[in-house]
Amino acid sequence: MTNYILAEHGHTKWRIVMSHPAHETVKLACDELFKFVMQMSGAALPVQTELVANGEYEILVGRSGRLQHYGIEVDWDALGEEGYIIRTAEHYLLLAGATPRATLYAVYAFLEEELGCRWFASDCSFIPRKSVVTYPEINRTDAPAFESREAYWRDAFDGDFAVRNRMNGNKADISVRQGGRMKFYNFHHSFDDLVPPTQYFDTHPEYFAMVDGKRVREYTQLCLTNPDVLRLSVEKVKQWIRENPDCRVFSVAQNDWDNHCECPACAAIDEREGSPAGTMITFVNKLAEEIEKEYPNVLIHTFAYRYTRKTPKFVRPRNNVIVRLCSIECCFSHPLKGGLRVPLAKDPYACDRGGWLPECESSGHNHFLEDLRAWSEITPRLYVWDYVTEFGNYLLPIPNFDVLDKNLQLFRELGVKGILEQGNFSHGGGGHLAELEAYLQAKLMWNPDADIEAHMMDFLNGYYGAASAPFVRQYIELWQEASRPYHVTIYENEFSKHITDELVEKSIALLGEAIYHAQDEKCHARLEKLMLCMDYIVICRMPIGTAGRGALITRFGWKLREAGIDEIHERWTLEESLEQMRVGQTRNQQKRAIANDYKM
Repeated sequence: MTNYILAEHGHTKWRIVMSHPAHETVKLACDELFKFVMQMSGAALPVQTELVANGEYEILVGRSGRLQHYGIEVDWDALGEEGYIIRTAEHYLLLAGATPRATLYAVYAFLEEELGCRWFASDCSFIPRKSVVTYPEINRTDAPAFESREAYWRDAFDGDFAVRNRMNGNKADISVRQGGRMKFYNFHHSFDDLVPPTQYFDTHPEYFAMVDGKRVREYTQLCLTNPDVLRLSVEKVKQWIRENPDCRVFSVAQNDWDNHCECPACAAIDEREGSPAGTMITFVNKLAEEIEKEYPNVLIHTFAYRYTRKTPKFVRPRNNVIVRLCSIECCFSHPLKGGLRVPLAKDPYACDRGGWLPECESSGHNHFLEDLRAWSEITPRLYVWDYVTEFGNYLLPIPNFDVLDKNLQLFRELGVKGILEQGNFSHGGGGHLAELEAYLQAKLMWNPDADIEAHMMDFLNGYYGAASAPFVRQYIELWQEASRPYHVTIYENEFSKHITDELVEKSIALLGEAIYHAQDEKCHARLEKLMLCMDYIVICRMPIGTAGRGALITRFGWKLREAGIDEIHERWTLEESLEQMRVGQTRNQQKRAIANDYKM
């Protein structure tokens, strides 16, 4: 196989060529290619437009008339919105997509996969230094498995990290110059914003849910069969569209509680459809139809969540409607579709048979799988809201590395179009292995068949240092092994069944070795931050009367703040969490007593 020399001893015979005029994202792609090749080799690639005379060795970035000169033919439609092509020949290197964003992805893919660049986190990248930069013969196309890819971790919101790892989610700070993102307006629960009860309930209680024969003001939903509610909602969404022209998706979604409307009109639809999703999809379809008349490219987003999880029997979501299903009650130590060998555990909450599991038998898995398959059969645009952290405490390990790739493979198989992986997105960010989680999720949302072990070791070597990485890898596997016999949800605590004193002691020993072998101050600080996760478990499992326990909690709080972590429990301030650690041991002792009852 031929190897081409891109740069040698600080010099290059190649130049970058783009269209004239070039889109600002294509210009950025050229700038990024220039910058990283310069950092690698010291060689400066000239950047020119197609207006200059043909050169002998040209890197063609994006679509331009220059492709005709080389006789290059590409089926741009087949690539789609984010697919790209990388093709080499003796005198040219083609890095291009059908859209400017896809062209930028082509450049990043070439830098990463062929030249060895890595962007592990917002504060950690690896650009190899080479006296000779080479690349092999290439003729490949690539495209993402999902149209919307979001790692919902605070660090992953960094625009450079997100776009270099080819994510396009709503929360990432990706500029227009960086190709933009799939931007939502009113991303979450929006009924109170569409028709606010504070504005309308006193004069029009009929706009709101009837529950047990009475219209409800507090913790209410909308009456979805009321024509005025539809009219007001259409008007509001059109206002949002006018005021937010950079948004493509607008959320029309139930509030984050129950209390769906039981009035005779709503109840009749729900009875016919066999689910309150009947009124929801009927309403959203009508709204989406009206929006499409003026804004044919806009998508309307809603949830299949809580009382709307079950599919309706007859009504079908329109093509411009996104239905997002949430996996909140699932087990995250076993793949949704099975394929994980686990030992038999004598525990009523463990998987109730060992060996090869065709499917995880937790009730959460079973219900979610039923709904996932049912929605996939009727929904043109099905999205999934998945969970990748412990919401009981962000510092608790969530042993999900057995399932990340397998679950995403299942989602792709069932035609899911968009994925959100929710971690800790609080202001300070952080959480157990947060940066590793975000990095792996970025890779797997693009390609669920990616080698998760290779990417993990790549990250551990780059982020924690080559000398410390083996110890961190052993630590990760220790937690995976401990959890495999059990169902692990996103609401575990420090006394959960899979967490033992022996597990914590071994974890501390391994992380201690990793810290001892830290190669520099940055790696040392990252490993100390990881050790905070074990500090939390140790303190919380400590009897409340232990001498010095209060001082340990105070010191623990200082370390968290030094690490930039300001939230460890969802929606609690750090001060509230620390106070709970001081006084909450009685509750935790009760948890431990319950856990001990099931030891056999």
